Amino acid sequence: MSPSRKIALCTFLFLILSTGITVTYGQQPKMPEKASLPKPPEDAEAKTKLIKKILNAFKFRKNARAREQERIIAIINQVLSDSLVVTNRDIQLLNEELSKTENQHFDSLVALLNTFGCCRVPPPPPTDTPQPATDAGSASGSENDLNALVNKMLPILQQKTDLAQSEKAKQEKLKQVRAVYGRPGDQVDTLALSDSTGVRYTLDLTQKVNVTGIHPYWMGDKFLNYNFIALTTFGFLGYTMDGKTGFVKPAFKEGDLKAVQAARTAGCNIQLIISDKNTANINALLQHPEVQLIFADTLARVLAQQNATAVTIYFQQLTGKQRQAFSHFISTLSSQLRTYNINYAVNVVIPSFDKDLAYDLKAMNTAVTFFMIDFSRASGHNAGALAPLKGNPAQSIDATVARYLQRDIPPAKFVLMLPYYGAVWKKGLPGQPDGFSNYISYREIKARYPVDTVALYDETASSAFIEVKNTAGEVAEEIWFDDASTLGPKYDYVLNNDLGGVAIWTLGADDGYADLWDELVDKFVVMDTVYLDTIRLIPPAPVHLTFWQKVKRELNAYHQMFKDPCSVKTTDYAGDHYFPIAAIVLACLTLATAIFYVAGIRSNGDEWKLKKKTLVLLMILVHLMVITSAMAIFLSKHLPWLGITDNPEQCHSIPLNSLLIILAIGVLVGIIGTRFILLPLLKRDEVP
Repeated sequence: MSPSRKIALCTFLFLILSTGITVTYGQQPKMPEKASLPKPPEDAEAKTKLIKKILNAFKFRKNARAREQERIIAIINQVLSDSLVVTNRDIQLLNEELSKTENQHFDSLVALLNTFGCCRVPPPPPTDTPQPATDAGSASGSENDLNALVNKMLPILQQKTDLAQSEKAKQEKLKQVRAVYGRPGDQVDTLALSDSTGVRYTLDLTQKVNVTGIHPYWMGDKFLNYNFIALTTFGFLGYTMDGKTGFVKPAFKEGDLKAVQAARTAGCNIQLIISDKNTANINALLQHPEVQLIFADTLARVLAQQNATAVTIYFQQLTGKQRQAFSHFISTLSSQLRTYNINYAVNVVIPSFDKDLAYDLKAMNTAVTFFMIDFSRASGHNAGALAPLKGNPAQSIDATVARYLQRDIPPAKFVLMLPYYGAVWKKGLPGQPDGFSNYISYREIKARYPVDTVALYDETASSAFIEVKNTAGEVAEEIWFDDASTLGPKYDYVLNNDLGGVAIWTLGADDGYADLWDELVDKFVVMDTVYLDTIRLIPPAPVHLTFWQKVKRELNAYHQMFKDPCSVKTTDYAGDHYFPIAAIVLACLTLATAIFYVAGIRSNGDEWKLKKKTLVLLMILVHLMVITSAMAIFLSKHLPWLGITDNPEQCHSIPLNSLLIILAIGVLVGIIGTRFILLPLLKRDEVP
């Protein structure tokens, strides 16, 4: 068959998928009368058979699964339709490749199918060579290969639909969590329980387990992109120690502490990390108990200076000979720190595989709050994940946790330290081991390999990897790393096994990308609702009172105001209407009396007979106006900061008797001043 006819055949098959035309095997498809096509050759029939076999496998009988059927068929038609056009030999090769665990992932399947191609044109057979006839045996073998391929593809395609559903749920949760971002901690909302009753509540964001983010000082200002909402604890890696003197020394500049301040402001617990891999330095500390006491005293001052609550000891390359000395050091450190602050905690980083048995977990159990299992370091001689979920008996998360739980330590004390770094492996020649090359940050992986680079996935290890090929097309390197889809199952493992939490090594390694932060929020952040009280949403029906009942209620409210004004509700009195009116009336009378007094003096002079009486009346009106105005302000429902309010947090009013005493003192001072200062002056003017 010529290349042009091959391309035309592929186009025809694609139209079959797009329009839903069903092809019946063993006979010609029905076409319009004026159009006629020759019978497709055997190769094309195999291609059509594969497509129909896959589609028929998802025609569920139950209507309840109709939506699931539609989703999977949409995946086949929209994503895989171009890749499903393959030959019988391709079917056999696909079976072989799908038997490998790294290809049992949807993205890996797409990458694998794309290597076959939709319109790949095989070289035409020689014209003088007769085509082999298709016998029953080969047809049966092709059918068996096809069935096996379908059985391998079904769970992978189903996995795609499950991922789509979980991604939808994830985005919905992220939407709800983000709605709380920036919300004041004291903000109170009301939830309607019925038409007349509601409940007041506050919202806060917390974590299901302890989520520690480790920030090395050399990450600089990358903390500006951190989502502190996802973190329980902020671990600052920036201090070293001198094993000979026991002094704790900073390895950072003063400006690097801005990250600690930002985490503290965001509400994170602060933890300091003391890391050392110098064997001689560690050994010097462990051999001298007096130096250990100096170390503890120095560390306590640093913890207090940074308002930290915990320290994590990360000593690498410990040996079995140091087992007892290290356990004694941790016990001494914990007890000495608690003499400074009973709440100070000590954590210890332990390896994923303690081959030398250097860590005596039972001896340290009472002194240690968390054992952080380190999955950030490469080991072995075969290319693989830093933190495989399963598979590797020496390094996998499942096997490591199972080993440590045998030491009679509660699961809640174990924290998984998971890397935001990948491992670059040099592939060895056939029969030779692979070699670890270097670590590479998640940020660098995403920048070096753009979004159109298809990563393969190892479902057993729950890890991704990229194959780097040389010019000859051979795999020269493998980059193993974790992304959001592989970290999710590991976070689920922490929750399902009641572990203490996770620690991220390190923050900032994903700078510029938000998908790993979103995964942390989705798995661990929860909204904590605190219900305060139940309230009425509508005011009670008004009660018609008689005049004397109103007077009695008003007097009772004033009597209560003498003791505790904040216990009186704004609906218990109506004086806020009466006293302002009385104050206005008294103000008008005072003004009229003052005008009358001035006019009388001008017209009659000092001989005016009503002078003293008018002046006394004026003074009385002034005092009454002041008292009435003070009561109007005190009882006003529009000035809660000066008087009564229904909000207990805004009620700062003084008792009514205190207010009246203050006013009485003012009146008394005015009377005394009038009697002994103003009146003598008036009498002196009357003496001839």
